[in-house]
Amino acid sequence: MLIDNYQLQQTQKRFDERTAQRKRNERLIEEHRPLEVDTPERVQQFLKRRGLTLSADGTPTVEALSTVMAGETAGLPPEIALERQIGASDLMGVAFLAEGLRVANTIARIWISVRDSRPAGYATGFMVSPRLLITNHHVLGDPIVARNSLAEFNYERRGDGTITQGVNFTFDPDKFFYADRDLDYACVAVGARSRDGRDLSTYGYNLLSEDEGKAIAAQWANIIQHPSGEPKQLSLRENQIVDVLPQFLHYKTDTAPGSSGAPVFNDRWEIVALHHSGVYAKTADGRPMAVDGQPWQSWMGEDRIKWEANEGVRISRLIQHLRDQLRTDAHRTLFNEMLAPSQDVVPLVIGSPREAATQAPPQAAMTATVAEDGSATWTIPLTVTVNVGGKPAAPSIAAAPPAAAPSPLPAAPPEAPTPPTPATTGKSPNEVLAAARAELGQRGNVMSVRLGYVFDKGRITSERALVVTVRKKMSNADLRVAGVEELPASYGGLKVQVSDPTIEELILADQGVPAREALALNLPSVEEITYTPPPSPGLQRVKASMTVNAHLSPDAGWTQLSAFLDGTKKTLTVGMYDFGAPHIVDAVKNAGTVRGFKEMLLTIQPGQSVGSGTKANDLKDKEVVDELEAALGDKFKVAWVKIGAVNGWVASSYHIKVAVRDKSSFWLSSGNWQSSNQPPANPLALPWKRSWLSEYNREWHAIVDHPGLAADFEKYLRNDYDHNIGGAEEAMILPDLLMPAEMFMPTATERAAAFKYFEPLIETREFDVQPLLTPDNYHEHVLSLIESAQEELLIQNQTFNTPKPNHAKLRELMSAVLDKQRAGVNVRVIFRLLMKADARKNLEALQDFGFDMSAIRVQRNCHTKGIVVDRQRVMIGSQNWSEQGVSLNRDASLLFEDEKLANYFANVFEHDWANLATDDIDSAPSGVELATAEGAAPRGMVKVSIEEYLETL
Repeated sequence: MLIDNYQLQQTQKRFDERTAQRKRNERLIEEHRPLEVDTPERVQQFLKRRGLTLSADGTPTVEALSTVMAGETAGLPPEIALERQIGASDLMGVAFLAEGLRVANTIARIWISVRDSRPAGYATGFMVSPRLLITNHHVLGDPIVARNSLAEFNYERRGDGTITQGVNFTFDPDKFFYADRDLDYACVAVGARSRDGRDLSTYGYNLLSEDEGKAIAAQWANIIQHPSGEPKQLSLRENQIVDVLPQFLHYKTDTAPGSSGAPVFNDRWEIVALHHSGVYAKTADGRPMAVDGQPWQSWMGEDRIKWEANEGVRISRLIQHLRDQLRTDAHRTLFNEMLAPSQDVVPLVIGSPREAATQAPPQAAMTATVAEDGSATWTIPLTVTVNVGGKPAAPSIAAAPPAAAPSPLPAAPPEAPTPPTPATTGKSPNEVLAAARAELGQRGNVMSVRLGYVFDKGRITSERALVVTVRKKMSNADLRVAGVEELPASYGGLKVQVSDPTIEELILADQGVPAREALALNLPSVEEITYTPPPSPGLQRVKASMTVNAHLSPDAGWTQLSAFLDGTKKTLTVGMYDFGAPHIVDAVKNAGTVRGFKEMLLTIQPGQSVGSGTKANDLKDKEVVDELEAALGDKFKVAWVKIGAVNGWVASSYHIKVAVRDKSSFWLSSGNWQSSNQPPANPLALPWKRSWLSEYNREWHAIVDHPGLAADFEKYLRNDYDHNIGGAEEAMILPDLLMPAEMFMPTATERAAAFKYFEPLIETREFDVQPLLTPDNYHEHVLSLIESAQEELLIQNQTFNTPKPNHAKLRELMSAVLDKQRAGVNVRVIFRLLMKADARKNLEALQDFGFDMSAIRVQRNCHTKGIVVDRQRVMIGSQNWSEQGVSLNRDASLLFEDEKLANYFANVFEHDWANLATDDIDSAPSGVELATAEGAAPRGMVKVSIEEYLETL
């Protein structure tokens, strides 16, 4: 489970505010003065609950021994009883472990937002009544998330290393659900029976107490948890409470991020807090510290952070808050079932013993093996080793009568819980899918069968469907003529929906294995590409006076770029993915013929992006190079970048779009030097003409006059050039695409929508800007940008891909966005609608990942790659949100800390969200095919370069 950044920030704030008090507490603990750490009132309540009092001189007296965990102190002298109760002695009776076993039975691993048998993350939760479970708000923040999540009990590792079979229960938020962000709790009802018919009651529950004095500062606590979704584990008496706040406890612990929602117990196994957040140690320069003392980096995973302290919500405050929220008598009845009477109750854990709890083959008897040093190891089935004091004992003892050997259990739980069972068949969707693949997948026209979602009038719903991909969709009449059996409307209780193949599926079916690298399916590591940064890398944040020209395409792209090129005096250094627009070629040739011009240096990816439609007259990259060589002679230099998963300069795309002029200013963009990105037009002069927005790409651009930043980018471009001189001019040629011409025509809805063109924002003043490049520094800064969002996060990118299992960098960014959405930030996303089948598959995957789909829209011709945060910060650039786009390709961006600039692009986003974007993928026609030969596109079709698709990878 990724830790919630809002909770981290609030915890850090409280931790900082309590520094003086905490240091005082820790000093008293080190001086072995535990009863002076907390307030006298709380200490007296703590001792009273345990039947102890202190005289004025500190002498303890046993008055009425508590019946809760009485075995820990019964028969002991008052002084030793006091040591046991305050944790000054490490000796614990065997009953401590026996009761801990019963407590462990009530703890569940939470599968968060399960989609297509995969959770968005894991956490911990615990039963507090026959039907109610408590976890964190940042785990189950609303009823929708709860409804799509699961509670898994009995996920534990046996003594022989094998894992028990977990038992999954669904949540029932309609019966009971309350949550609060500030106290970071969620209390939700759990279904009474598991999917395989097991009773929830057999796992027991923890009664909760509002009484003060359950724990005091200096006492040791215990945590039972599923860190990072792992089998159940204990952090046993290694968690010392160092501070008690009005609503929270601070304690030192080894708790991992996955332990969000874990219960914090005292030595009597009473719940004293709900674990929810922590404070990480920092390096000298303020960065998070890893467990080895080095600066922590995101790729290490959050379980490698060195935690300085952790924070839990005081259970008494949680109870008080929850009571005030209850709305019905039925809810109050359920609430009252989790409260312990004010007097001592035995036991505080209600439920059957472990062997009954599993309702599976019985567990072996609880035995202990005693080592020579007196330490005993129990398998309960948690494996815990504790020194219980005393002299070495006999080699083994029996804690229970001998029992029959347990029947074998599966060695591991299933990979993921299955979605709810369709009422019509009694089979899970995965079982229906397997049957459908066996039956429908054998048909000649069927390419694949998968689980997806029903799309109703082009819009995704939450209803499960079988999605059958066919090579070519046909009408029922055409199917009959061709002698092809019509697919059923439903199968096994699930609706059947028919889809075209995605572009990837089309190409792989046509080209096979050799196309995998071109499609970025072979993921390299940093070690497998040859990229090395230049000496003295730079890329430092700049806060200085400069001129910034922010503008858009198609609105003002060409008018501003042409003026930029016309202003060239001596040098032009360009890094470009695609370059073929004739009017841009002419402008570069004109710039290169002015008196005093010395050099144009071009670094470019092999290939070309030509076709019909908006690129009908565009040149191939090689033709552009030939023209520039002829016009500029020795003043023109070119390097073709080697692309490839192994020994390529970058992984799959030299995707940058940057031009540096005269070492003093630069143009940076999301768009290439193609006619689709930079149409030779001035829409601002014809503001009533909508066709520019329908036919050409939306791009964000910036022209910046600042010699320092210009020199930084030029240094990297020249480094790229130097390492790729002599590269091959051609890459693997894949077939182009044939798309219906209506794809490039405005729909009736678009024609009816309002629209406008935006004037450039050009200002000379102080700006605060961070230059970003991949593979260099993009990921860390963008992750920080996302995590900084407090109110609003707007993302407009031609690519917003759902991460696959091996997409570590992309997953980290997407998870951060999802965390923000779940934390209540207004997250909205627009990505490109290039082909209906591709959009459908990605939308389904995004829903499986956990996103609220009402916050995601698609937009034809969306080619920009921008982010706006809280209308205070804006990022402009060329990085696609794909695994290689955010990691191992070459791209460039600028991150501005500037309210006015952020508002400019936020207004553009709002315009596009309202007028150009939609949640209806039916606005894209079906019928995309691969072009089979050179030449004109067939009637009614437009030839689109495969580079248009490859650029999204």
